[in-house]
Amino acid sequence: MSVVRETGIASEQRCEPRYASPALDLVIGDEHFRPINWSMRGALLHGVCDAIGVRVRGEMGVPGSSETIPFAATVVRSDPNTGNSAICFEDCRTEQIEFPQYAAAALQ
Repeated sequence: MSVVRETGIASEQRCEPRYASPALDLVIGDEHFRPINWSMRGALLHGVCDAIGVRVRGEMGVPGSSETIPFAATVVRSDPNTGNSAICFEDCRTEQIEFPQYAAAALQ
């Protein structure tokens, strides 16, 4: 099911809703990224990842938690003008992250 959102200029279709909260920390190689927003399928990262089109492996977790989960993703976009990159997860590992301090309704 696609989600259609009006962005003011054009409609945007996504299979998964995007979240800005709760925050996630992602580590790819030696670099730490904080997603601007994320979904079960990918993330928009603050930081430029130069490996466009490359499959990367990393770990993600909730800030302040020692629990992380591994992920594999493809870097689909990198924009030096905005300083952002986008990754597409290979599977829905973000479904395994638990957010005990947030009510389930806050994610919808």
